[in-house]
Amino acid sequence: MNLMLSDVVWFGALCIAGALWWHGQGVKSFALKKVRKYCEQHNLQLLDETLVLRRFWPVRGEQGSLALRRNYRFEFSSTGEYRYTGRIVLLGYKVSSVEVDSYHLD
Repeated sequence: MNLMLSDVVWFGALCIAGALWWHGQGVKSFALKKVRKYCEQHNLQLLDETLVLRRFWPVRGEQGSLALRRNYRFEFSSTGEYRYTGRIVLLGYKVSSVEVDSYHLD
């Protein structure tokens, strides 16, 4: 079996893409845990147990190293009647901010 250089390059690119996807799923799982904890602390109900990646971009971290800032969106309810939107921003595995829309209180 002859392997061409292009085959090796494609295989390497596929491995890198798979590793990036795998790492991204780990960060998303981390963010979901943080959102669950935030909702629990504020007596909110996380709806659909889902985060949606809205945006990501490279930035410099605190020590000047390159990292990805990820912006996720989620939906929650305070009364079970209305849906509201929240956002969590991560820099690597560090939560930069959690923001929620104004919501009704019981």
